Amino acid sequence: MKNYMYLSVFVTGFAQAQTTSPSPYCTSQYSDDFMNVPHAVERVQFGTLDHSSGAAQYAAPHYVFYNNLSVTVNKGQTLNLTITHDDGTTIHGMAAWIDFNGDHDFDDAGEKVGETLWPGDDDPNTGNSQTYSVTVPANAVSGTTRMRIRVYEDDDYTFSGTDLPVLPCQFNGQDADWGETEDYPVTIAGGSTASLTENPSPDEYTFDQQVFTWLSEEPVVLSLVNSAGQLVSTSSGNRIDLSAVPNGVYLIRIMETDGTFRQVRLLK
Repeated sequence: MKNYMYLSVFVTGFAQAQTTSPSPYCTSQYSDDFMNVPHAVERVQFGTLDHSSGAAQYAAPHYVFYNNLSVTVNKGQTLNLTITHDDGTTIHGMAAWIDFNGDHDFDDAGEKVGETLWPGDDDPNTGNSQTYSVTVPANAVSGTTRMRIRVYEDDDYTFSGTDLPVLPCQFNGQDADWGETEDYPVTIAGGSTASLTENPSPDEYTFDQQVFTWLSEEPVVLSLVNSAGQLVSTSSGNRIDLSAVPNGVYLIRIMETDGTFRQVRLLK
């Protein structure tokens, strides 16, 4: 296990609180399939957050949520996100996400805030840093949300294969082969008063096991998400069709024109 230091306040030897449970977010871990290739996130710098976790991976399955480390950002603010990784041989991808609308996934447009395919020079002795410019949307939801950082290699190509986008979660229930995932709390402040309502009133929508209809006359964008947190489909109208999807639990996300997000859990 890594020796974790609270470097952002320069206190040496302070044991950090952390958890290996991603809940309520999706699983983002690694199987160490065939052999262990210990790719690691070494340092994350974002605003006032400056956390160094070292060159060794967190213990298998190589996922950790640093739930006592946080950073506050403002709506409309632009900050640099710098990620240093081990730069081991053939890392397929590195990426970062922030759940700006607070709906417990990283699937929405603009929530992948940085991505590099085949990062570095394949020299594990040099390390490598990538810096991304991140602008917090003006309609981001106020409150504490989640940032996810990943490096991974997946020689079975169960995730995204060679030169395809890095994903924040499992793919079809499969872990990536090797790598590390680090999650951090991010508090969004200032700007507009966009909000997330978990359970709208039942008189605001109808659902007949086939079609979900949002009854407001105002235009909205509807998104259908499955129980694994994967985006199934979207609609720019007030209706979304579920007739072709298997029975199960789904989440309907409703984005209104004023930046308000709603979500409804449905059982088909």
